[in-house]
Amino acid sequence: MKKNLFTAAALLLASCAFGQTKPLIGIFFKGTDSTGQQAAIRNTVEDAFLRAKRFDFVERGEMNEIKSQPTESAQLEAMKELKAQYLLVGNVVSVMEDQKQAKLPVFGNSVTQQTEVIFNVKVLDVNSGELVAAGNFSNTGKGKNGFHDALAGTRPRLDKFVKDNFRLMATIASVEEKNAYGDAVKVLLSAGKAVDLREGDEFKVYESVEVNVDGKKITRKKTVGKIIVSRIEDEHFSVCAVVEGAGEITKLVGNGATLRCELTAEAPKKLFFQK
Repeated sequence: MKKNLFTAAALLLASCAFGQTKPLIGIFFKGTDSTGQQAAIRNTVEDAFLRAKRFDFVERGEMNEIKSQPTESAQLEAMKELKAQYLLVGNVVSVMEDQKQAKLPVFGNSVTQQTEVIFNVKVLDVNSGELVAAGNFSNTGKGKNGFHDALAGTRPRLDKFVKDNFRLMATIASVEEKNAYGDAVKVLLSAGKAVDLREGDEFKVYESVEVNVDGKKITRKKTVGKIIVSRIEDEHFSVCAVVEGAGEITKLVGNGATLRCELTAEAPKKLFFQK
C-alpha cells in the first residue's frame, strides 16, 4: 500500500515538473477564399497535424490577425508574442476542373469531370525564422465529388510529411531503476497515451550542448543513449528500458541535466484482436 502511494506521489510530482508540453503551431493560407476551397485545403492540412496528437494550435481568430501583418518577419514577431514554436504558411497553387473524354466499348464516348488540386506548405521556426520543412502536394479526383476526393488522396502524404519532419519529443523525468553497478536500467519518460505512445517505441536520448563556432554560440544535440518503451503508465508518462548509454544517462540525470528524447522508431501497431 505504501509503495503504491509512493509511486502515485512520484508520478504526480513528475507530472508537475515534466508534463508533456506540445509545441504550439499556427496555420494560415495566403490569399483570399471566395469558394470555400482554400478553407477545405487548410482543414485537410490542419487535420494531419491534429492526427499526430503532438501539437497545440493557435486559434483561427488570432491567425487571421497574424495573416494580416504586412511582412513575414512581422508575422513571426506576432507569433512570438503568442509563445508559438511554428508557423505554417500554405499556398493554393491551383484547383482545376476539367472534363475528360474516354471511349467505352458498346456505350461509345463518356465524359468524366476531373478536378486537380495543387498546393504547397512551408513551416518556419518562429524563434529563428529558419525553414523547418516544406512540401508540395497534388492529387486528382473524378466525378461530382472530385475536389473532396482529390483532397482525401493527399492525406497519406500529409501524414508522412508531419511524421518525417516533426518527430515526437519527450524528456527523461527520472531514473526509475538501477543495476548493481548503479547504472540506470529503467527511466520515466514524459510521454504516454496522450501522444499514442506504444510499447516498443524507440527513442534517441540526447543532451543539448552549447558550442562556440567562429564566435557564435550554436546548440548541438549530443547523443548519449537509447531507450525503448516497456510500459505505458498513463496519459503523460511511460517507463522505458535503457539499452544504450546507461552510465552516461545516470550521471547526467544525477547532475540535474535535462535529457531530451527523440522518437526514432515506432513499434508496429497491434491488430484489434491483439492485447
